[in-house]
Amino acid sequence: MPTTNTEMQWPQRGNRKTEFKTSHGGVVPTRPTAPLRFQQGIAVLGIVAILLSAITFSAISTSQQVQQFYTIEKTKRDTEKAHVTHMQQVKEIAKLLRSHSASQTLNRIDTSNATILIEQTDLVGEEQQPLQHFDVRVSQDESNMIYTAKFLRYPSLLRLPTSTQQLSWDNQLTEWLFNRSIEHLSATYFPQSVAKQDCVNLPPASIFWIEGDCQLDNEDIAHSDENQPLMLLIVDGDLSLHADTQFHGLIVMLSTTPYTHTLHVSPEASIKGAYVSNQPLNTSLDGSLTPSTTVLKNLQSHTTLAKIIPIPGSWYRNSSTND
Repeated sequence: MPTTNTEMQWPQRGNRKTEFKTSHGGVVPTRPTAPLRFQQGIAVLGIVAILLSAITFSAISTSQQVQQFYTIEKTKRDTEKAHVTHMQQVKEIAKLLRSHSASQTLNRIDTSNATILIEQTDLVGEEQQPLQHFDVRVSQDESNMIYTAKFLRYPSLLRLPTSTQQLSWDNQLTEWLFNRSIEHLSATYFPQSVAKQDCVNLPPASIFWIEGDCQLDNEDIAHSDENQPLMLLIVDGDLSLHADTQFHGLIVMLSTTPYTHTLHVSPEASIKGAYVSNQPLNTSLDGSLTPSTTVLKNLQSHTTLAKIIPIPGSWYRNSSTND
Protein backbone atom coordinates (compact mmCIF):
# COMPACT_ATOMS: atom_id res chain seq x y z
CA MET A 1 0.00 0.00 0.00
CA PRO A 2 1.52 3.39 -0.94
CA THR A 3 2.78 5.44 1.93
CA THR A 4 1.59 8.96 2.16
CA ASN A 5 4.01 11.45 3.73
CA THR A 6 2.52 14.54 5.16
CA GLU A 7 4.75 17.30 6.50
CA MET A 8 3.73 18.82 9.80
CA GLN A 9 5.07 22.07 11.08
CA TRP A 10 5.04 22.85 14.81
CA PRO A 11 5.04 26.32 16.25
CA GLN A 12 8.39 28.00 15.85
CA ARG A 13 10.60 28.83 18.85
CA GLY A 14 12.80 31.69 17.94
CA ASN A 15 14.34 31.07 14.52
CA ARG A 16 14.71 27.31 15.10
CA LYS A 17 12.22 24.73 14.06
CA THR A 18 12.01 20.99 14.05
CA GLU A 19 10.37 19.21 11.18
CA PHE A 20 8.48 15.96 11.52
CA LYS A 21 7.16 13.60 8.90
CA THR A 22 4.05 11.52 9.29
CA SER A 23 3.56 8.07 7.91
CA HIS A 24 1.43 5.13 8.59
CA GLY A 25 3.91 4.20 11.35
CA GLY A 26 3.49 7.51 13.23
CA VAL A 27 5.35 10.76 13.53
CA VAL A 28 9.07 10.58 12.61
CA PRO A 29 11.41 13.50 13.46
CA THR A 30 13.50 14.78 10.65
CA ARG A 31 17.33 15.14 10.93
CA PRO A 32 18.30 17.65 13.68
CA THR A 33 19.37 21.00 12.57
CA ALA A 34 22.91 22.38 13.16
CA PRO A 35 22.04 24.47 16.25
CA LEU A 36 20.64 21.40 18.02
CA ARG A 37 23.77 19.41 17.30
CA PHE A 38 25.81 22.26 18.72
CA GLN A 39 23.78 22.21 21.94
CA GLN A 40 24.25 18.47 22.23
CA GLY A 41 28.00 18.85 21.76
CA ILE A 42 28.12 21.52 24.44
CA ALA A 43 26.24 19.20 26.80
CA VAL A 44 28.66 16.35 26.12
CA LEU A 45 31.62 18.64 26.70
CA GLY A 46 30.07 19.77 29.97
CA ILE A 47 29.66 16.19 31.10
CA VAL A 48 33.25 15.42 30.13
CA ALA A 49 34.44 18.49 32.01
CA ILE A 50 32.53 17.39 35.09
CA LEU A 51 34.01 13.89 34.86
CA LEU A 52 37.51 15.30 34.40
CA SER A 53 37.01 17.56 37.39
CA ALA A 54 35.86 14.60 39.48
CA ILE A 55 38.84 12.52 38.34
CA THR A 56 41.23 15.39 39.06
CA PHE A 57 39.74 15.91 42.52
CA SER A 58 39.96 12.18 43.20
CA ALA A 59 43.59 12.09 42.05
CA ILE A 60 44.50 15.07 44.22
CA SER A 61 42.68 13.57 47.19
CA THR A 62 44.40 10.21 46.67
CA SER A 63 47.78 11.92 46.36
CA GLN A 64 47.20 13.78 49.60
CA GLN A 65 46.15 10.57 51.35
CA VAL A 66 49.25 8.76 50.06
CA GLN A 67 51.43 11.65 51.23
CA GLN A 68 49.76 11.58 54.64
CA PHE A 69 50.26 7.80 54.80
CA TYR A 70 53.98 8.10 54.06
CA THR A 71 54.30 10.96 56.55
CA ILE A 72 52.62 8.87 59.24
CA GLU A 73 54.75 5.84 58.38
CA LYS A 74 57.94 7.93 58.51
CA THR A 75 56.95 9.37 61.87
CA LYS A 76 56.16 5.88 63.11
CA ARG A 77 59.52 4.52 61.90
CA ASP A 78 61.40 7.46 63.40
CA THR A 79 59.60 6.95 66.71
CA GLU A 80 60.38 3.23 66.72
CA LYS A 81 64.01 3.93 65.84
CA ALA A 82 64.28 6.47 68.64
CA HIS A 83 62.66 3.98 71.02
CA VAL A 84 65.17 1.27 70.12
CA THR A 85 68.05 3.74 70.44
CA HIS A 86 66.85 4.84 73.87
CA MET A 87 66.45 1.24 75.04
CA GLN A 88 69.94 0.34 73.87
CA GLN A 89 71.35 3.38 75.60
CA VAL A 90 69.55 2.58 78.85
CA LYS A 91 70.81 -1.04 78.68
CA GLU A 92 74.35 0.21 78.14
CA ILE A 93 73.97 2.50 81.15
CA ALA A 94 72.73 -0.40 83.28
CA LYS A 95 75.66 -2.53 82.14
CA LEU A 96 78.09 0.15 83.26
CA LEU A 97 76.25 0.76 86.53
CA ARG A 98 76.76 -2.87 87.48
CA SER A 99 80.42 -2.20 88.22
CA HIS A 100 80.69 1.62 88.28
CA SER A 101 79.23 4.51 90.21
CA ALA A 102 76.80 6.97 88.65
CA SER A 103 79.52 9.58 88.05
CA GLN A 104 81.89 7.01 86.52
CA THR A 105 79.12 5.79 84.22
CA LEU A 106 78.37 9.31 82.97
CA ASN A 107 82.06 9.79 82.19
CA ARG A 108 82.18 6.57 80.16
CA ILE A 109 78.99 6.82 78.09
CA ASP A 110 78.44 8.93 74.96
CA THR A 111 76.24 11.90 75.84
CA SER A 112 76.77 13.93 72.65
CA ASN A 113 73.20 13.40 71.38
CA ALA A 114 71.37 12.87 74.64
CA THR A 115 70.81 14.29 78.08
CA ILE A 116 71.36 11.67 80.80
CA LEU A 117 70.62 11.99 84.49
CA ILE A 118 71.43 9.26 87.02
CA GLU A 119 70.42 9.43 90.67
CA GLN A 120 72.07 6.93 93.03
CA THR A 121 70.74 6.00 96.45
CA ASP A 122 72.69 3.71 98.77
CA LEU A 123 70.59 1.20 100.71
CA VAL A 124 71.14 -1.65 103.16
CA GLY A 125 69.43 -5.02 102.73
CA GLU A 126 67.78 -7.20 105.35
CA GLU A 127 70.99 -9.18 105.82
CA GLN A 128 73.04 -5.96 105.82
CA GLN A 129 73.86 -6.35 102.13
CA PRO A 130 75.09 -3.19 100.40
CA LEU A 131 72.49 -2.16 97.80
CA GLN A 132 72.34 0.71 95.32
CA HIS A 133 69.20 2.12 93.74
CA PHE A 134 69.63 3.94 90.40
CA ASP A 135 67.06 6.23 88.76
CA VAL A 136 68.05 6.69 85.09
CA ARG A 137 66.54 9.41 82.90
CA VAL A 138 67.45 9.67 79.20
CA SER A 139 66.22 12.17 76.61
CA GLN A 140 67.64 12.51 73.11
CA ASP A 141 68.04 15.96 71.65
CA GLU A 142 66.34 14.91 68.37
CA SER A 143 63.08 13.88 70.02
CA ASN A 144 60.80 15.19 72.72
CA MET A 145 60.58 11.85 74.53
CA ILE A 146 62.02 11.12 77.96
CA TYR A 147 62.76 7.56 79.01
CA THR A 148 63.00 6.63 82.66
CA ALA A 149 64.06 3.34 84.23
CA LYS A 150 65.08 2.25 87.71
CA PHE A 151 67.61 -0.42 88.64
CA LEU A 152 68.80 -2.20 91.75
CA ARG A 153 72.40 -3.29 92.19
CA TYR A 154 73.05 -6.09 94.65
CA PRO A 155 75.94 -8.45 95.46
CA SER A 156 76.05 -11.92 93.90
CA LEU A 157 77.27 -13.03 97.33
CA LEU A 158 73.85 -12.37 98.86
CA ARG A 159 74.73 -13.53 102.37
CA LEU A 160 77.95 -14.08 104.27
CA PRO A 161 78.69 -17.52 105.72
CA THR A 162 77.29 -18.04 109.18
CA SER A 163 79.60 -18.82 112.07
CA THR A 164 78.61 -22.49 111.86
CA GLN A 165 79.27 -22.62 108.12
CA GLN A 166 82.71 -21.04 108.32
CA LEU A 167 85.53 -23.58 108.28
CA SER A 168 82.90 -26.29 107.94
CA TRP A 169 80.26 -27.65 105.53
CA ASP A 170 76.53 -27.23 104.81
CA ASN A 171 74.56 -29.10 102.12
CA GLN A 172 72.36 -25.99 101.66
CA LEU A 173 75.39 -23.76 101.26
CA THR A 174 74.76 -22.42 97.73
CA GLU A 175 71.14 -21.56 98.54
CA TRP A 176 72.34 -19.53 101.51
CA LEU A 177 75.24 -17.75 99.84
CA PHE A 178 73.87 -17.23 96.30
CA ASN A 179 70.16 -18.09 96.41
CA ARG A 180 70.89 -20.85 93.86
CA SER A 181 70.86 -24.61 94.13
CA ILE A 182 74.14 -26.22 93.18
CA GLU A 183 72.48 -27.58 90.03
CA HIS A 184 71.66 -24.04 88.87
CA LEU A 185 74.92 -22.39 89.90
CA SER A 186 77.58 -21.85 87.24
CA ALA A 187 80.37 -19.46 86.32
CA THR A 188 77.92 -17.33 84.31
CA TYR A 189 76.20 -16.33 87.56
CA PHE A 190 79.29 -14.23 88.28
CA PRO A 191 79.64 -11.79 85.34
CA GLN A 192 83.34 -11.03 85.89
CA SER A 193 84.57 -14.45 86.95
CA VAL A 194 87.53 -16.31 85.44
CA ALA A 195 86.58 -19.91 84.61
CA LYS A 196 89.34 -22.52 84.30
CA GLN A 197 90.05 -26.19 84.91
CA ASP A 198 93.11 -25.56 87.07
CA CYS A 199 94.97 -22.76 88.83
CA VAL A 200 97.97 -22.55 86.50
CA ASN A 201 98.83 -18.98 85.47
CA LEU A 202 95.75 -17.36 86.96
CA PRO A 203 95.12 -13.84 85.59
CA PRO A 204 94.42 -10.95 87.98
CA ALA A 205 90.75 -11.19 88.97
CA SER A 206 88.48 -11.19 92.00
CA ILE A 207 86.40 -14.31 91.25
CA PHE A 208 87.74 -17.66 90.10
CA TRP A 209 85.58 -20.63 89.08
CA ILE A 210 87.79 -23.74 88.90
CA GLU A 211 86.40 -27.08 87.76
CA GLY A 212 89.06 -29.53 88.91
CA ASP A 213 92.10 -29.57 91.19
CA CYS A 214 93.82 -26.32 92.14
CA GLN A 215 97.44 -25.87 93.23
CA LEU A 216 97.63 -22.30 94.48
CA ASP A 217 100.79 -20.31 95.17
CA ASN A 218 101.29 -16.75 96.27
CA GLU A 219 102.19 -15.46 92.81
CA ASP A 220 98.69 -16.34 91.57
CA ILE A 221 97.01 -14.11 94.16
CA ALA A 222 99.64 -11.46 94.80
CA HIS A 223 97.19 -8.81 93.58
CA SER A 224 94.82 -9.39 96.53
CA ASP A 225 94.82 -8.25 100.16
CA GLU A 226 92.31 -7.54 102.92
CA ASN A 227 90.82 -4.61 101.01
CA GLN A 228 90.80 -6.46 97.68
CA PRO A 229 89.78 -9.99 98.71
CA LEU A 230 89.06 -12.92 96.38
CA MET A 231 86.35 -15.53 96.01
CA LEU A 232 87.66 -18.91 94.88
CA LEU A 233 85.13 -21.58 93.93
CA ILE A 234 86.48 -25.12 93.47
CA VAL A 235 84.01 -27.51 91.81
CA ASP A 236 84.68 -31.26 92.07
CA GLY A 237 88.35 -30.81 92.87
CA ASP A 238 91.02 -30.67 95.57
CA LEU A 239 92.64 -27.44 96.75
CA SER A 240 96.20 -27.04 97.99
CA LEU A 241 97.73 -23.78 99.23
CA HIS A 242 101.50 -23.90 98.84
CA ALA A 243 103.89 -22.50 101.41
CA ASP A 244 103.83 -18.72 101.88
CA THR A 245 100.50 -18.41 100.05
CA GLN A 246 98.44 -15.71 101.77
CA PHE A 247 94.79 -15.99 100.77
CA HIS A 248 92.36 -13.19 101.66
CA GLY A 249 88.68 -13.81 101.00
CA LEU A 250 86.28 -16.74 100.68
CA ILE A 251 87.04 -20.28 99.49
CA VAL A 252 83.93 -22.23 98.40
CA MET A 253 84.45 -25.92 97.73
CA LEU A 254 81.54 -27.59 95.93
CA SER A 255 81.03 -31.24 95.15
CA THR A 256 78.39 -32.68 92.81
CA THR A 257 79.39 -36.32 93.52
CA PRO A 258 79.70 -38.45 96.67
CA TYR A 259 83.50 -38.29 96.38
CA THR A 260 85.21 -36.57 99.32
CA HIS A 261 87.67 -33.88 98.26
CA THR A 262 90.69 -32.49 100.11
CA LEU A 263 91.71 -29.06 101.36
CA HIS A 264 95.41 -28.75 102.18
CA VAL A 265 96.99 -25.65 103.69
CA SER A 266 100.79 -25.87 103.78
CA PRO A 267 102.89 -24.55 106.66
CA GLU A 268 103.35 -20.78 106.54
CA ALA A 269 100.32 -20.53 104.22
CA SER A 270 97.21 -18.80 105.53
CA ILE A 271 93.53 -18.18 104.92
CA LYS A 272 92.05 -14.93 106.23
CA GLY A 273 88.31 -14.78 105.71
CA ALA A 274 86.67 -18.20 105.54
CA TYR A 275 86.44 -21.49 103.71
CA VAL A 276 83.14 -23.36 103.32
CA SER A 277 81.92 -26.51 101.61
CA ASN A 278 78.65 -28.20 100.68
CA GLN A 279 79.99 -31.62 101.72
CA PRO A 280 82.50 -32.90 104.29
CA LEU A 281 86.16 -32.47 103.32
CA ASN A 282 89.41 -34.20 104.04
CA THR A 283 91.45 -31.39 105.59
CA SER A 284 95.15 -31.02 106.17
CA LEU A 285 95.48 -27.63 107.82
CA ASP A 286 99.11 -26.99 108.69
CA GLY A 287 98.93 -23.25 108.07
CA SER A 288 96.89 -20.55 109.82
CA LEU A 289 93.12 -19.97 109.53
CA THR A 290 91.74 -16.60 110.60
CA PRO A 291 87.98 -15.99 110.27
CA SER A 292 87.37 -12.35 109.32
CA THR A 293 83.96 -10.75 108.86
CA THR A 294 85.66 -7.53 107.74
CA VAL A 295 87.38 -9.28 104.83
CA LEU A 296 84.13 -11.02 103.85
CA LYS A 297 82.20 -7.73 103.90
CA ASN A 298 84.86 -6.11 101.74
CA LEU A 299 84.43 -8.99 99.32
CA GLN A 300 80.64 -8.73 99.32
CA SER A 301 80.69 -5.00 98.55
CA HIS A 302 83.23 -5.32 95.73
CA THR A 303 81.78 -4.21 92.39
CA THR A 304 83.16 -7.26 90.58
CA LEU A 305 80.62 -9.34 92.50
CA ALA A 306 77.76 -6.96 91.74
CA LYS A 307 74.66 -7.80 89.74
CA ILE A 308 71.99 -5.39 88.51
CA ILE A 309 68.32 -5.86 87.66
CA PRO A 310 65.59 -3.52 86.38
CA ILE A 311 62.87 -2.78 88.91
CA PRO A 312 59.59 -4.17 87.48
CA GLY A 313 57.15 -1.49 86.38
CA SER A 314 59.70 1.33 86.57
CA TRP A 315 60.31 1.63 82.81
CA TYR A 316 58.21 4.28 81.10
CA ARG A 317 58.41 7.07 78.56
CA ASN A 318 56.61 10.37 78.26
CA SER A 319 56.71 13.55 76.24
CA SER A 320 59.06 16.21 77.50
CA THR A 321 56.46 18.84 76.56
CA ASN A 322 54.25 17.47 79.31
CA ASP A 323 57.01 17.15 81.87
